[in-house]
Amino acid sequence: MEWTRVDVESEAEIEAIGDLADLKVGLNTDAESMHRVFLNELPHLSDVMETHDSVVSEVESRVIGRSISTLGEFVSEFGGEWSGSEIRLPLQTTNKNEIAIDTTIENDSQIVRMISSERFGGLVRKFRLPEGRSVSEAIWEGEFITIKLD
Repeated sequence: MEWTRVDVESEAEIEAIGDLADLKVGLNTDAESMHRVFLNELPHLSDVMETHDSVVSEVESRVIGRSISTLGEFVSEFGGEWSGSEIRLPLQTTNKNEIAIDTTIENDSQIVRMISSERFGGLVRKFRLPEGRSVSEAIWEGEFITIKLD
């Protein structure tokens, strides 16, 4: 399953960045990406890589199927709010770069994965958006993270 990172911006960073829209804020990488880069640099192991990808995909699909919350369950767990076009979650953290949001598509709906570093207990939560909805952006607004939906 291929995950895509969502850049989480803060209001202050948006104003300071100006025209530098491509500037990355948040976590730069994750274990899965580092693992993929490492394996891709070993071309002589292509058979091993194909087998590895097959096994990892099979296991991941079994695990992810059991651990995906509904949007309502996810918002309730964090004490957040959900309107039709955005999700607001209260997250108290001193380092906002320690939170990452990734997305992927499964069965015609988007799955969102929120990760915080081990400093905050190694939180990893996944939830499924309603069919036809997708994350357009994520912004820190004070102590809230707002995930905007298309």
